[in-house]
Amino acid sequence: MAREELEHYRELLDTHFNLRSYTCISWTRIPDFTEVASCFGNPVEPVGKWILSDASEYRDQHGPSSDEEQDPIILLGARSGWTIAIEPSGRESTATEVMRQLSVGGEAFCVFGNSSPEWQYSRDGGNPLRVRHISDDEPEIGVLDALIGDLPCRVDSSGDNWLEAAYVLAERVTGVRLSDEWPKKPHEGYIIRKSPREVLPEDLRNHPILMDPEIAEIVTDPHRHRRKTAELSARIAVEIADLGSGVIREALAATDSRRITAELRKQVQELALQSGRHDLPGTSSNQTAALHALLGALDPNDRQAARLASHWASRVEGGNPNQRARLAIFQACAEYL
Repeated sequence: MAREELEHYRELLDTHFNLRSYTCISWTRIPDFTEVASCFGNPVEPVGKWILSDASEYRDQHGPSSDEEQDPIILLGARSGWTIAIEPSGRESTATEVMRQLSVGGEAFCVFGNSSPEWQYSRDGGNPLRVRHISDDEPEIGVLDALIGDLPCRVDSSGDNWLEAAYVLAERVTGVRLSDEWPKKPHEGYIIRKSPREVLPEDLRNHPILMDPEIAEIVTDPHRHRRKTAELSARIAVEIADLGSGVIREALAATDSRRITAELRKQVQELALQSGRHDLPGTSSNQTAALHALLGALDPNDRQAARLASHWASRVEGGNPNQRARLAIFQACAEYL
């Protein structure tokens, strides 16, 4: 079986030789293309359906005029319950945070072809297992041992078919076989814009609250502190709305850790529904808005948690100027993601 699989991918890589050289392909269970594109951690610009040659032509015509890094391109397509991303001349998927985001609520796998190729596997938003060819570090393969079998894609594997074996492993993990036609098909294209953007609107950039180290840390790197943004937004909303039941305290304690459970989210959702039944039509009370902010902060997706929690927290009325400034900053950081 392995022999036939290796031969298939040898033919594929020989036909599409660019897959051997600085090209990354990743698989994720996330079905929504826009959400997948946003996992790459930067503003993304949809460009319609592209084939690989379109991406190559764009890169040739829009290369940076200096030593600055060129904006990466990703092409997304769907097959058998997986979204597959092709990065021509790119390797954004190999970043730890990107792999973690791609695997939230499921699995993600990526293969990067280069002079020293590698593959990675991540599950449920965890740190990825990374295996590089010709490396000094031999990680514990663990969960994939049975699938690897005798495939020559471990750290110490020798031979010319290491990359082919990595693609075979990807097929065994996902159940998806890449055909010769796949790289030729048009896919949804996105440009990952790396040009700097201002995190905060102009009226907040010189606010005294930015002297707070915790706030400054979030503004400096909103992507790294998405969970903290969600937690603090919910905490301030609950404080302003004066909520303090045992479920509320338990939920707040869970927002910054992996103690988020479906049962806890269900309890908070029920509290929000109960509160909403007493609101006037077309309005939401402070309690309801604060409960929705807390429910948002319990979302297992860090990006969604930050956006939902800060959005609902901003709808809670009242609070002192310090609290209002913090909520405005958290919402701006969440919108930047």
